[in-house]
Amino acid sequence: MRGADMAAWDEFDRPSYERPIEGLKRVARYQRWLIAVVLAQLALWAGFIALTILGRGREPDMQFPVVLTLILGAVGGIFVFLLSWELRGAFAALVFGLATVVPCMGLLILTMVSGYATTELRKHGVKVGVFGASFAAIDERPSLYDDEDAGW
Repeated sequence: MRGADMAAWDEFDRPSYERPIEGLKRVARYQRWLIAVVLAQLALWAGFIALTILGRGREPDMQFPVVLTLILGAVGGIFVFLLSWELRGAFAALVFGLATVVPCMGLLILTMVSGYATTELRKHGVKVGVFGASFAAIDERPSLYDDEDAGW
């Protein structure tokens, strides 16, 4: 697997590759949705545990949190698939998307793919905060091709 096949595989990993602004904005958008899903799952289960502790004598009803977890997992799986497709390609998107279905491992996959997005955005000079990158940070980033002293 040499030549053109290999070039297509590691195109995004080359140091000189500059991802288009539209691609960076897609990565930032998908990452923000992933972070929202992770926070929603954490809030859901923290609230469920708190309500279970406060209602000491009663049996907790598991139907609502389980259904909501499945819905959040499906939404997270979609955004993991889209983000992985953008960053790593079709095979990684399929593997990571299917891995989010596994209970407890899904949250780990969501966090890991969000970390991949952070690395990619920072590699292209975008400032990434706790809740991801904003579109303004993408527009204001220094570009490899913005050299005013290029000799033209």
